[in-house]
Amino acid sequence: MDCSEEVQSLSDEASTPMELKKGMSIFLDILRRADKNDDGKLSFEEFKAYFSDGVLSGEELRELFHTIDTHNTDNVDTDELCEYFSQHLGEYENVLAALEDLNSTVLRAMDKTKKEYQESTHLEQFVTRFLLKETTSQLQSLQSSIECAMETTAEQTRQERQELRLEPVEEEVMGGTTKSHILIVQRQLSVMEDERDEFRLALRQYIDCASAQTGCLHVSVQRLANESRFILYEFWEHSNVWKNHLQTNYSKTFQRGNVDFLETPEVMTTMLVPASWWVLNNN
Repeated sequence: MDCSEEVQSLSDEASTPMELKKGMSIFLDILRRADKNDDGKLSFEEFKAYFSDGVLSGEELRELFHTIDTHNTDNVDTDELCEYFSQHLGEYENVLAALEDLNSTVLRAMDKTKKEYQESTHLEQFVTRFLLKETTSQLQSLQSSIECAMETTAEQTRQERQELRLEPVEEEVMGGTTKSHILIVQRQLSVMEDERDEFRLALRQYIDCASAQTGCLHVSVQRLANESRFILYEFWEHSNVWKNHLQTNYSKTFQRGNVDFLETPEVMTTMLVPASWWVLNNN
């Protein structure tokens, strides 16, 4: 090998991407899905749209973004994502590694099924369909457990934060005292233009279900003129009823759908008002 060949070999070696640690390939997929303009990196807006979980505030997300952005480029790349999360995986390092193996195994099985199914006997085809059904059932069961854990942890944090600002205060009412308050929830939703029709359908289903929920006093929506921005107003008998409402399947479905429908994470504000106000205004 002459000198030029050696230099070329070293150059090729230097340009080869560093092999990711087992289980970390998920962050390649995360970046691909979050990177809306396909420039190979995440701006803060892209980062916020993908990582917002309805719990962290905008300021907390911005602080996290700059913590991950160790290169100080105002963008986050795959290496930075891997570097940050690899320090916080704990037991989930094994989970991600197992999922990586499972994904490869399932894809190989699906590829083999596609090639061999037509040539199989009826009995062999039955076995294949049965195994596919059972595989789906097992994966759905696992997914349900994970979603339940995810919702539970998020809700615990939401409740802890809301208890700080939703603590009822005593007031004098007709010579007595009461802690009876209704909860007003305002949700601001900025919808992507090409997702507007799907969002409106999901919103209608959510309003219908919420309106029928025990403890819901009123639900209304306002769309700002010439904007894809909706403001949803919900009135609940008290904060505990609303917290229970957040655990319902229809509420979770609406919340998950908003990840795909919204340009930016929704902004939610809450306020307690004396229940007597609602009674007086509706008599």
